[in-house]
Amino acid sequence: MKEPHSDKNGLSLGHQAASSVVLPDLELLSHPLPWRQGQRNALALLAFAGLCAWFWAPLVKLFTLTLENTHFDYVLLIPALTCYLLFMNRTTILTSHAWSPTVGLLVMAGGSVCYWFAIGQDWTQDRLAVEILTFVVMCWGLFLFGFGVGCFRKDLFALVMLLFMVPLPTVFLDAITNFLQRSSADAVDVLFLILDIPVVRERFIFTLSNFSIFISEECSGVRSFLALIITSLVAGHWFLTSGWSKTALVVVVVPLAIIKNAFRIVGLALLANYVDPTYITNSALHRSGGIPLFLLSLVVLFGIVLILRRCEGRLTIPSGSVRDGHA
Repeated sequence: MKEPHSDKNGLSLGHQAASSVVLPDLELLSHPLPWRQGQRNALALLAFAGLCAWFWAPLVKLFTLTLENTHFDYVLLIPALTCYLLFMNRTTILTSHAWSPTVGLLVMAGGSVCYWFAIGQDWTQDRLAVEILTFVVMCWGLFLFGFGVGCFRKDLFALVMLLFMVPLPTVFLDAITNFLQRSSADAVDVLFLILDIPVVRERFIFTLSNFSIFISEECSGVRSFLALIITSLVAGHWFLTSGWSKTALVVVVVPLAIIKNAFRIVGLALLANYVDPTYITNSALHRSGGIPLFLLSLVVLFGIVLILRRCEGRLTIPSGSVRDGHA
């Protein structure tokens, strides 16, 4: 089989043909910039400031929620993460010569529809979720309006990460919490069996020789689970290239979070049963003992990243390995 012909820049003719099919579609969505880039950038900054002023009350409510509910303390890191990712690609953004007013206005109109559903509801977590989702969609529309579809596609990951600013609606949060609670209880049961610790289980209650523990919803590990999900997405974006490896990294977070939480529960239960019950009822280890295990799970996670990178290298066909008559 003959190699495809390439031009002097190394781009095959087949790739050029594919590009010629894609580029006209982008040209229909984006238009040449009618202002100077500096003016456009200043207007975009002012528009974003106006958007933040419009959503000031929901943003303050979101900040309050992160202080009151530890499940959402990761939310404060999301804007900083997105700003950092956009800053790393600032040259492409600030020097963009295109804008997409039609697409941007349509996306912002979609966000306005989302906001309409929140009007008239009480200040609940579900209403706040709708309002913050509206804010994120409006940010997307503003970015499309000012910088074009092509620039939006290049910064897609950073912009999609803004969705983690949206607090999970109660129905989804309860579903995740219940799943982690049941899974953690099953993992704890397996660990007690492996350690040959005599224990009687009744759903989420484990009775040892001197002490009984109850795995409540607060012990489900949902906070560390969400933090590990976000970390795996960022690590996959930075260190991995293929879609299958990025997906595998996110999928492995589920058992990793469950096992980490089970080790924490079993450790506290054994200390409470054989040493002192206050290790569970009132101790710094109970309140903050998950931090060292979370750091250890990060080490395991990045070890998996290295393994996946090696797998990507082995599965990648080296350049020039295809020769005439061989596939």
